[in-house]
Amino acid sequence: MAIKGYKKPNKYKAKKTLVGGIKFDSIAESKYYQMLLNQNVSNFKMQVEFVLQDKFKFGKRTIRAIKYKPDFVFYDDEGNILKVVDVKGMQTAIFKLKAKLFSNRYGIEITLAEYDKRTGMFIETGAHDPKPKKRG
Repeated sequence: MAIKGYKKPNKYKAKKTLVGGIKFDSIAESKYYQMLLNQNVSNFKMQVEFVLQDKFKFGKRTIRAIKYKPDFVFYDDEGNILKVVDVKGMQTAIFKLKAKLFSNRYGIEITLAEYDKRTGMFIETGAHDPKPKKRG
């Protein structure tokens, strides 16, 4: 039974936020956007949809396409993709799979931007980079 006015909390504690009339899925994503504006970066789009696998027929059923929407896509002056960025605190299994499919289809590695609360800066790594081993 649904409770009126109750919103299920995000599994990864991400809080949706609104900046300049634009809705973001997390505070970190909105901070990345603000960073771009502060640096006068304008050659980007947000939430561009990419098809990773086309829809197909399987028997009598049509299987839906697999799609991916990164947070930010950066372009050069001719409209070619320079960089694809996803702001993430944690990589899910689905994201890891979609990152592989994206790289295979488009020949571009997704850049992960993780917000460091201590420094107030973003750390960017490649989606296929190995995770550094924790010592201790």
